[in-house]
Amino acid sequence: MKKSLFTALIALTAAASFADDHIERQIYSDRNFEQNRTKAVKMLEKRGYQVQEVEADDRRGKPVLDIDAYKNGRKYDIVLSYPDLKIIKERIDY
Repeated sequence: MKKSLFTALIALTAAASFADDHIERQIYSDRNFEQNRTKAVKMLEKRGYQVQEVEADDRRGKPVLDIDAYKNGRKYDIVLSYPDLKIIKERIDY
């Protein structure tokens, strides 16, 4: 019983990891990725941020951009939906 439960857990973890990688590859292969990335950076710069890093990621199975940025000397973690670039999360990263 324990062995089959452990095997099922490993399979589920591997499947979730594959799905995450698929979403990231989907974002990076989007022909509009660079244009959307530039748009996201400009939008955040207008809000006073200095963007350090933009990475494709997934959140709850949906494509997002995970962004590290600074504002007023503090580091922020920002998540934007992709490709519409709506702010999902915007908070100080401790």
